[in-house]
Amino acid sequence: MRKLIVVPMILVGLLLAACTPEEAHHLSAVNDFRSQNGQAMLTWDEDIYQAARDWSQHMADAGALSHPEDLAGNFNPPAGWHKLGQNVAEAPSLDSAMTALENSPHHRENLLDPAFNHIAIGVVQVNGLYWLTEDFLG
Repeated sequence: MRKLIVVPMILVGLLLAACTPEEAHHLSAVNDFRSQNGQAMLTWDEDIYQAARDWSQHMADAGALSHPEDLAGNFNPPAGWHKLGQNVAEAPSLDSAMTALENSPHHRENLLDPAFNHIAIGVVQVNGLYWLTEDFLG
């Protein structure tokens, strides 16, 4: 009986996170990819989430992919971080964005880097395109 209570509480906790369903879907895709490649799952990081959302909105507003000049300044990472990374994408679907990131050597390296243990994902949809930012922290 206790398991029936614990599972819903975990699900409630996940649903209360600030991420959108699209961001949760992409987090699942990232962690599935890492698992298939022998890497540990990444933990959602609420502290850097707003920076990921804001950067996706920035790119959508500009109509172009880019990275911030100062990633650490854009992130405002919590104390104790050792490594930062970022992937950005623009695509007609989140699945096609994930495929493009998996197939790009530098982006794939970030996705599978064992030094990263936290992630925040920002997804913005504008005019049928998804603008995606993955911010990694290790």
